[in-house]
Amino acid sequence: MQLSEIIDRTKTKLKNVVVGRKVLQADKNLTKPRSAIFYTTHKCASSFVGNLFDLLVKNSQYELVDYPSSIWALGNKINPGQNYEAFLEKAYSDLYSLHGKIYAPQRKYLDFPGRERFKHIFFLRDPRDVLVSAYFSLGFTHSKPKNNASLNKFIQTRNDIQSQGIDNYVLGDAESWIIPLYKQYKHLRETAEESIYLRYDLFAYDTAEFIKKISDFLQLEISEKNIESLIRKARPVQATEAMKHKRSGRSGQYLEKLQPTTIDKLNNILSEILLDWEFEL
Repeated sequence: MQLSEIIDRTKTKLKNVVVGRKVLQADKNLTKPRSAIFYTTHKCASSFVGNLFDLLVKNSQYELVDYPSSIWALGNKINPGQNYEAFLEKAYSDLYSLHGKIYAPQRKYLDFPGRERFKHIFFLRDPRDVLVSAYFSLGFTHSKPKNNASLNKFIQTRNDIQSQGIDNYVLGDAESWIIPLYKQYKHLRETAEESIYLRYDLFAYDTAEFIKKISDFLQLEISEKNIESLIRKARPVQATEAMKHKRSGRSGQYLEKLQPTTIDKLNNILSEILLDWEFEL
């Protein structure tokens, strides 16, 4: 046998070994539960959500994956552009697995081929409260991004928010941000094979039921002891409020922070999505 033939056979064997490992891994993945994407917004119990999923993935076949936070932490090592989701959608075949993952939190519209086969969890807060909380966060308290390209846009946005004041800000971003996002989420929900929708008020006022609904949807068991521990950590409705990144968490704050005329305009602008997502006028 010639040396070249021996080399070719060796390469073929090595290739078969590599392919075989991929086949075995694919077979193993099929035994894992269907992956889930957790869609939410900014200013919607972020700290609690992190604690919840950290607990849920323990003693389960799920792995928690948070791409936006990972990209944020990479700073200047990566330049995905201003819109992380465009990068994630382009690289979806390398980044998203149909089995064994919980992708959370996803705070912007994200879609890619095969996305509808994933389990979908929608956790949404009254958009009027989201806008009020976003004003204080983006305008004053949110930490600055580590990526230089994102930092320049962030600073410009913060200056714009501070200069226009809360009433002008909520009316503008209701049109440019909230309406497109909630409509896009509606499309994702309507096209998903499996989905669950949980409102922020359920988390705030019946945290135990909120936890149970998510764990049941993912077919996971969580002990009463762990539920009680999470509830203590959540403390979603606090009695005091200061201008800080973690605000009071109460619902209906827009009624206190906005002018009556602004509330009327906002209700009119958001009327369709308030109806779609079952929020009261």
